[in-house]
Amino acid sequence: MTKQILIDALCGETTLALLEDGELAELYAESEGREKLTGNIYVGRVENVLPGMNAAFVNIGLEKNAFLYAGDIQLDASDEELAERLRLAEIQKLVRPGQTIVVQVIKEPGGTKGPRVSCHITLPGRLSVLLPTVPYVGISRRIEEEGERGRLRGIACSLVADSGAGMIVRTAASGASTEELEADFRSLEGLWETISRRSRHVAAPALLHRDDSLIDRAVRDMLASDVESVRTDDRGVYEQLIEAGRALSQGLLERIVFDRTDVPLFDRYRVRKQAEVALKRRVWLKSGGYLVFDYTEALTIIDVNTGKFVGKRSLSETVFELNCEAAREIARQLRLRDIGGIIVIDFIDMSLQSQREELLSVLRECLKSDRTRTNLAGITSLGLVEMTRKKVRQPIYKQKCHTCPTCQGSGLVPSHEFTARLALSELRGRRAAGDQTPYIVRVAPPIAGILGTIVAPEGGHTYALPAEDIKEDEYQIVPADETALPPKTRLLRQ
Repeated sequence: MTKQILIDALCGETTLALLEDGELAELYAESEGREKLTGNIYVGRVENVLPGMNAAFVNIGLEKNAFLYAGDIQLDASDEELAERLRLAEIQKLVRPGQTIVVQVIKEPGGTKGPRVSCHITLPGRLSVLLPTVPYVGISRRIEEEGERGRLRGIACSLVADSGAGMIVRTAASGASTEELEADFRSLEGLWETISRRSRHVAAPALLHRDDSLIDRAVRDMLASDVESVRTDDRGVYEQLIEAGRALSQGLLERIVFDRTDVPLFDRYRVRKQAEVALKRRVWLKSGGYLVFDYTEALTIIDVNTGKFVGKRSLSETVFELNCEAAREIARQLRLRDIGGIIVIDFIDMSLQSQREELLSVLRECLKSDRTRTNLAGITSLGLVEMTRKKVRQPIYKQKCHTCPTCQGSGLVPSHEFTARLALSELRGRRAAGDQTPYIVRVAPPIAGILGTIVAPEGGHTYALPAEDIKEDEYQIVPADETALPPKTRLLRQ
């Protein structure tokens, strides 16, 4: 598989696209004034302790206080004691209002909620992740060769020995020398010392460390050995990439390319066209079937439909073939849309248990390419596939879209007939109270025609006026000057 990273900068927004065999697989964006918070480290002040939620709210200097769960608080204990104390931890015994505490954002704010924070700090480098508060050594699950895993674990254990810190060896460290790993680890150790020193000399709340920008993270986290190149047609972005590459490894520089062409990079690689699909509710499959994505506060629902697909074999094989195609596209769309949380997939019903199990295997295999942690729970008795995907950032649709002011995100607006009757119902209430004033009901043009077919309440003249400035789910009732009625005004029958 050929992988490429493309970076575009336009109108104050930097966009990164990861392509796999020419297809858009992942999309990230950062805008000026809307920088991400995940990874930032703050010294905060505990504002509220809530025993009923076993959590606290911490002021870290943002508009909304951050949420800190008891299990995310660092305790001074050995491994065994730590596990037991975390299991039994009561928030009021761990922190108190007014206490200062160093925390890291682990989840972006969303909706009415502030960010989620943790006292378990992680500092990522190119080859390793430093865990300054947790004595744990781990090896990336993507490094599968047991001999290499053992070699890297030995190096990591020697580096963290007697330090009280922990370390996770990243996929990029496969094949790295002891010297390279040590240099990466010592660099992160120095960074943590700087952060710790600063935390002791600033007043809470304050920002101690801002995580790398999208461009720097592209080099640090994504420019793995299987990525052919990272390309940009923006000179400023190119210079920042080179600077980041030099700081991490000189060997990365040869894969950083400045693209000198007249055609914009994202247009040449069809990135913009493919990105538009990530915002659509319906996604068509090559076979003629399609997927429907619906988002709620609690979960994401994906429905698989046959559409135009009729197949060439038996019904059972046709359904199974379409479901497998849908599973592959769903795995791709989850990455592209950056959907997190609970996900429920309604595949087309299959009667054979063997086909259900094979479909889960197909989906599980496709999810392996996802760098974000996923958990496939299985199929329910109703035939629904349940899974979760770690939620770290806002999904693409929340970054690029806002709630419709008309339907408030429901996708539904009142019918014309319902709106017409709402208007006349309000008017009937006025007439019943003895109001004889002549009124004009201003409504959208389609609703004005419907009003003409409905008997108006008695008690005074009522006129309908089609108005282009009124939305189809709204109406206005205003007093009428019967000596100077606007054009197109119609008297309603009583």
